[in-house]
Amino acid sequence: MDLTYVYAVGDAAPPDLAGLTGIGGRPVHTVTGGDALWAATGTVPESDFGESALTARLEDLTWLATTAREHHAVVDALGARTVVAPLALATVYRDDDRVRAVLTERRTAFAEVLDRLRGRTEWGVKAYATPRPEGRDAGRASSGAEYLRRRRRELDRVAGDDDAAHAAAQRLHEAAARAAVTTRRHRLHAPALTGRTEPMVLNGAYLVDDADRDTWRAAVAGAADGAGLTVEVTGPWVPYSFVEEER
Repeated sequence: MDLTYVYAVGDAAPPDLAGLTGIGGRPVHTVTGGDALWAATGTVPESDFGESALTARLEDLTWLATTAREHHAVVDALGARTVVAPLALATVYRDDDRVRAVLTERRTAFAEVLDRLRGRTEWGVKAYATPRPEGRDAGRASSGAEYLRRRRRELDRVAGDDDAAHAAAQRLHEAAARAAVTTRRHRLHAPALTGRTEPMVLNGAYLVDDADRDTWRAAVAGAADGAGLTVEVTGPWVPYSFVEEER
């Protein structure tokens, strides 16, 4: 048995989805409802996306990565053509009729989200501390007490560098936020996830008016200059981080 998987919701004329495929290589089609709303959907097997099966599947990192990649590819393709509100990964319903009912039941909420995202895109800023070379006291410690004093000085230096990096990251975030419509601070990732040795000190998402993107980028560049951080700016993206109101 198949279920209906929903990628995103829109309210303008649905784009041509011919040739667009999603989860499992299955074609994407639209379901309309709730007045002018439509949902980009596809079919998925209940054996993978039924409630009990999905709980186990989400523990399979290989399956999860593939599914997330296919989901985001559809949303990105839609976002390049029109304004959409992306739904969370693995949003499934019993069938197309249930999707139509949801579009009708939640038409006001969907309309508000689409109005909030219209003419805007998401940009990301990640910043990493740039550690100074490790300090070295000349010669060997003359005693255990001297070794402990040197060790304490080094720990204090590292702590001071960490405080300075976080303060610089906060100033960078504030500059990016002032030039944006709204922002989200995501959790910081450990080096095992970032693939970098430097600690992450900022992981921000910013909703930016398309007309102001050059101003926003200039604000970020100005704040990053001389901040002592390694800064990565990404985007523009479909505004995944801003579908829901900040709580």
